[in-house]
Amino acid sequence: MFKKRIAFKLTASFVVIVLISMLTIGLLFIQMFRQYAFDSREQTMLARARSIAEVMAENSQNFGQIRGLVGSMRFLDTMAEAKVWITDSKGTPSSMSGMGMGMGQKFGFGPGMGQSHTFNSEPLPSEAEKVIQEVLKGTESVSESFSSVYNEATLTVGVPIVDSNHQVIGSVLLHTPVTGVTAILNKAVSILAISLLAALVLAIGLGIFYSLLFTRPLKAMNFTALEITRGNYSARTGVNRKDELGQLGNSLDHLALKLGYTIDQLFQEKGKLNDIISSISEGIVAFDTALKPISVNTALAEIMNRPQPYLIEAVERDLNNLEIEAQLTRVMEDKTPSQVIKEWLGKRLRFTVSPIVDNHGTVTGSVALVQDISESERLEQLRRDFVANVSHEFRTPLTVIRGSVEALVDGIVENSEDIKRYHHRILSETRGLERLVGDLMELSRLQSGKITINKDRIHISDLLTDVVKSLQTIADQKGIKIKYQSQQDLPPSPGDYDRLRQLFVIFLDNAVKYSPANTLVSVESRIIQNNTLSIIIRDQGYGIAADELPYIWDRFYKVDKSRQGLGTGLGLAIAKHLLDLHDCKVSVQSEIGKGTEIELKLPNLY
Repeated sequence: MFKKRIAFKLTASFVVIVLISMLTIGLLFIQMFRQYAFDSREQTMLARARSIAEVMAENSQNFGQIRGLVGSMRFLDTMAEAKVWITDSKGTPSSMSGMGMGMGQKFGFGPGMGQSHTFNSEPLPSEAEKVIQEVLKGTESVSESFSSVYNEATLTVGVPIVDSNHQVIGSVLLHTPVTGVTAILNKAVSILAISLLAALVLAIGLGIFYSLLFTRPLKAMNFTALEITRGNYSARTGVNRKDELGQLGNSLDHLALKLGYTIDQLFQEKGKLNDIISSISEGIVAFDTALKPISVNTALAEIMNRPQPYLIEAVERDLNNLEIEAQLTRVMEDKTPSQVIKEWLGKRLRFTVSPIVDNHGTVTGSVALVQDISESERLEQLRRDFVANVSHEFRTPLTVIRGSVEALVDGIVENSEDIKRYHHRILSETRGLERLVGDLMELSRLQSGKITINKDRIHISDLLTDVVKSLQTIADQKGIKIKYQSQQDLPPSPGDYDRLRQLFVIFLDNAVKYSPANTLVSVESRIIQNNTLSIIIRDQGYGIAADELPYIWDRFYKVDKSRQGLGTGLGLAIAKHLLDLHDCKVSVQSEIGKGTEIELKLPNLY
């Protein structure tokens, strides 16, 4: 359809242009020919009329030649090749006789000639009156008209007859059809019509040919352009020509090639950007200028404690509850980033909002980076607590040591028993400091990853029996009974004996330390599924709240801050690293006032 419309328009335009051009040129030439014919005839008739007027003027003074003139006047029509009228000064046609003292006497025809000769007995033509009036004023006149008698164009000319005194004494009129002009013009029109018809046929043929010549590549380029808009950048026009259409087709093919390459690059960059955004652990939300969220990444759902997929409608509802519209508006107005902290479902969220500005400096939206800073703030608090705890752990024994030393130096204590007691106190505090420093160094080595373990075949039953006996002495001070039960014939387990012993000592020491007096601590070892050794340590201690269980592995973390003297708070942090070294899984279950149960799972038994 597109091709037919273009071909029809091109053909019609070409034909119309050819016809208008030929018609204009033909009419111009016909008009020029007609004008030339009339001008030529007019000059000839004027020349003859002047000749007659001169003869009449001369003979008006020469009566002797009048008889010869009368005889020759009969032949004026033939000589002039036109109808001839001679009028007097009043415009009345005159005759040779009966002129009296009028026209006859004026021209030298006296009375008594005995003959009557009329120059022209036919009536004057209708247009002669106007011509005569102009001629009698002393000017030559020409008139063109169409005669129904001759059925063609006629020409009437008038010339004044002037005497020797330069007075107009009459006029000479010549009237004749422009013979053959109408016929020639009609023939010219016929030739023009035939030429136009032939030109029309030729123009239609050439128009169709050239329209197809132009529309075929245009159709190919149109098809290629439509394919490009549909995403088919491999489409080509196939136009192989040297003219402007060929250049246009080649340019369109080059455009498709470049556009396809550019689109591929953009998709690759978009894929990379999506991968980068998806891999970011912080939430990202993009907003339009109406403050409506238009895009989010997958991490936002986890940060907002929402299930996947996190739909835009749900995002908009939650953000409205957080009331950050004012912050978004201010950022887009000021074109500067800003931060705001919001509380959400027990979390502390930080929104870093930045404007999206195009290359013209126009704000097209904004983007918010959502970070859960609850953990970072907790870690910052742990860091502060760590510094405070270390300072406290060092300050207390150092204060005791300093006080004791000052008392001894100043001689305040003189009794040998008191001196000995002071010495024991200093020794005890020094050992506490040594233990604290040792724990810190041990934790530092474990965290640095520089410690390696030497795995041997360890009989866990023997190891646990040894640890229970060692700690029973400490437990006896509080009346706590440590009970160990083991499944018979436990196979050996791969591990580092010293590190496993250190691990069990930490858990059992905590169980004894944080249990009331006269309670029971039980230890059980058995084989469970997947050839795994399970070791369970239960106590009847104070218990740990569920919301504090995730933090018990942190340095210096103590569930009960009032029990500062019960340890350094580094034991479980060290234990966690020891568990990782042995690929050991741990689970903790606890309830306030009912005690704690810790299960260790050692894999890969022999």
